[in-house]
Amino acid sequence: MPHHSPADLVFTNGPVLTLDAARTRATTVAVTGERITAVGHDEIRDLVGPKTEVVDLAGKLLLPGFQDAHIHPVPAGLELAQCDLTGSRTAAETVAAVRAYARSRPEEEWITGGGWSMEAFEGGSPTKDLLDAVVPDRPVYLPNRDHHGAWANSRALDLAGIDRTTPDPADGRIERDTRGEPTGLLQEGAMDLVARLTPPSTPADRLAALLRAQRCSTRTASPPGRTPSSEPSARWTTPPTRTSPPPATDRSPPASPAPCGGTATAAPSRSPDSSPAARN
Repeated sequence: MPHHSPADLVFTNGPVLTLDAARTRATTVAVTGERITAVGHDEIRDLVGPKTEVVDLAGKLLLPGFQDAHIHPVPAGLELAQCDLTGSRTAAETVAAVRAYARSRPEEEWITGGGWSMEAFEGGSPTKDLLDAVVPDRPVYLPNRDHHGAWANSRALDLAGIDRTTPDPADGRIERDTRGEPTGLLQEGAMDLVARLTPPSTPADRLAALLRAQRCSTRTASPPGRTPSSEPSARWTTPPTRTSPPPATDRSPPASPAPCGGTATAAPSRSPDSSPAARN
């Protein structure tokens, strides 16, 4: 092959999935800087220089980087700074986390956050009574981990005007008990009956949330091989301004342990992804 400068990195001695119809088989890949500069077989080894790092695949398959086309780092970053329930495994732990967060945030108008597990509750359906027992005086709105359902207390339901006479929206369902009374669990489009009342996030909140989610992903969540990712519902009401340090909307750590081995900060903001189109 023509003479080229040595590569920085060469993978060799294993099958390479090229996804190229014209060159379906390869065993060696050269990388220079941040670009793949050659794909082939033994001839690529001519690019190995004295400073080239050579990775022996030992027969293992080399794949292109995976692109995650549907993640929600902005709402995730917002929730990590609020009442984060992702570490709770049982109903008792979940309720205790809500109680601790509410006590540590007496100034919060709403208790928001989320990440509770359906498996923690009988039938996957927590009730408003559990929240009323720990936060009776302020509205609580907490989406579950898949964000297709949300848990609200009586105060939140009252503010939204949800009672036994409230019809289900066309795109959702208000869970009810045997008497027809709302239980506090809202499914799909019914979530918006309460979500639209929660404090809105600002562009600064969302920028801080995105940076927080990126830090979390870099530390523990990024699986090997995942390269780009995209937020399908990303939007800004005004152009964000990058700030350093993070915007002043970040405040002191919550009472519950912070995820990712770091310190989460609290922000009184709701996710911009509360609309049904964003929950998928």
